[in-house]
Amino acid sequence: MPGILSSLCEALSMRSSHIELDKIVRQISYDESLAAQCLRMANSALFRQRGNVSSIREAVLALGLWRVRDLAFSCSLPVIFAQVKSKMGKEVFWRHALGTAVVTQQLGQQITSMSSDNTYLAGLLHDIGVLVNSILFVEDFGAILDQAIQNRVPFGEIEKETLGFTHAESGRILAELWRLPVEIAEVIEFHEQPSKQRTNREVTILVHAADILCQKNDLGYGYEFGDNQEISVDSAWGMLAGQFPRAAKLSSAERAEVQGSILQNAKSLANSVFAPVTADN
Repeated sequence: MPGILSSLCEALSMRSSHIELDKIVRQISYDESLAAQCLRMANSALFRQRGNVSSIREAVLALGLWRVRDLAFSCSLPVIFAQVKSKMGKEVFWRHALGTAVVTQQLGQQITSMSSDNTYLAGLLHDIGVLVNSILFVEDFGAILDQAIQNRVPFGEIEKETLGFTHAESGRILAELWRLPVEIAEVIEFHEQPSKQRTNREVTILVHAADILCQKNDLGYGYEFGDNQEISVDSAWGMLAGQFPRAAKLSSAERAEVQGSILQNAKSLANSVFAPVTADN
């Protein structure tokens, strides 16, 4: 894990009185891309309160460490894997990851009363095991991807047959090696099958629903799943409604409006970072 990500994760596990803010500000300053993103977001209409934010320290104080951590992961991870040779299109992967992060976060804000600072990062990292498998098992994963596209099924089904494990399992191992919060590690492991998670699965259900919403609305991996009720939008929303009373109370029209608004925001952000995916990509 890059030093800035490690420092931020470590800081967020400490009591506030022990956090070395100046050290974190210095490390952010060394990363031009992250520093620019922090300043840009701190000066956005969402956060700016009095005048312009002109220093990294002011930006960190305005945004908060949790949001800075999310920005750091969003900026750093594509760079880490930029030179990796894989049949998985990098822009397609990160576009889906970013879309799922935004949808997860906004679903959490609109239909839950829970308090979690991990919703965005959980969405961003839910498929990190796909990168792990595509890097470590290049030929096997290329064949897995081809078969998944041909059969119109998720990767996991074919990974299990070919490798003996799935990207959810290898992603969980990476999360533990990186010492990510347990909540995020469990989301990575159970995001395709939330019912198998025994406790504290609220964020996992949000990510599961966001993942399917993105897959079904042009923020997926460039191919459509076949007709499978278990991975349908209705099934995902039913799981949300079973977990969150606010979701259960929405009418069909209200649900469509919430989904449409959130997906529009996710696509707008993803398209501003990556070129829209077309049939030729």
